[in-house]
Formats: sequence, C-alpha cells, structure tokens
Amino acid sequence: MVKGIGIDIADNRRFEGRSDIFLARIFTSRELGEAASRADRNGFLASRFAAKEAFAKAVGTGFRGFSPVDVEIEEDGLGRPFVVMTPTLDALVGKCAVLLSLSHEREHSVAMVVIDG
Repeated sequence: MVKGIGIDIADNRRFEGRSDIFLARIFTSRELGEAASRADRNGFLASRFAAKEAFAKAVGTGFRGFSPVDVEIEEDGLGRPFVVMTPTLDALVGKCAVLLSLSHEREHSVAMVVIDG
C-alpha cells in the first residue's frame, strides 16, 4: 500500500557558483565528492536536491524532524538511485520501501519518491 508520493523539479543552474558552506547545508560530503567528479556537476546536485525535496513531500512532513543532509542519495552498481536509510529516516518511514526515480535534461532535473509498505 502506498504511504506517500513526492515529486520535485529543480533548475540545474540553481547550484552555479554556490559556496561550499551553502552546499554543505544541503548535501553530504559523499554527495559533494561525487558531484566534483561529474561533468554535469550542477545537474547532479539539482537531481539530488530534487530527490531530497521529493522525499520530504512523500513523508508528508516537509523537513520537520530532519534536514536535507539526513537524506543521502546514492547509486547502485547499475546507476539506479536510492535513498540511504539512516536511523533518522527509518524512524520516519518504518519498514516501508522507499522508491526513487531521477531524470535530467539540460536545464532541469526531476525526482519522484514513493513510500510503499
């Protein structure tokens, strides 16, 4: 049974020229390290930001009780994105599955999260 759905779109240019201090409030050090190795750094960051926003919407609370850095987005060996479940996030979603889809194009990135359980 679907418990929540969230979707978000982000402008890839939103992260151009942002300071490290600003980015560290939103992204984990692992995400920032991965972004640095990507040709489309801004698109990478925008997609992760959209995923974090979509997760907060799917949970139904927004960023109450957790922050964007609590939501880490990684990829498996095939490039499939997923939300890293931490104790903070486990407390929010319990034993539910968190499904994530990302999509990019030149100017925008979009993410959709479904919480199922």
